[in-house]
Amino acid sequence: MTTLRDWKRLRGAVTTWERDWELLTGWKRWLVVAGAEHASFTDLGLLADQAGIDIGAGLSGARSLDITRAYVRAFFDQHLRGRPQALLDQPSPRFPEVTFCSP
Repeated sequence: MTTLRDWKRLRGAVTTWERDWELLTGWKRWLVVAGAEHASFTDLGLLADQAGIDIGAGLSGARSLDITRAYVRAFFDQHLRGRPQALLDQPSPRFPEVTFCSP
């Protein structure tokens, strides 16, 4: 598990996120995806790859889509279907780009 200090070193300090994390009271996970940009979690990365446009992400659009689908599916399965998902509890060898952070 990556500590907040490690995350800051990797991604830079984000003081509002750090401050607000402590105020969140429900179930939560802080995940960082190496090589991802903000648009990596949308269809833009995949479409940009197909059009030959560089959006500045180190992660391919297809891989970003795989990661997003897996984690969103796990979240919904756990919270809407009541099926616990190990993917949301610890790092997975299937997704080495994903780091679990803990402030």
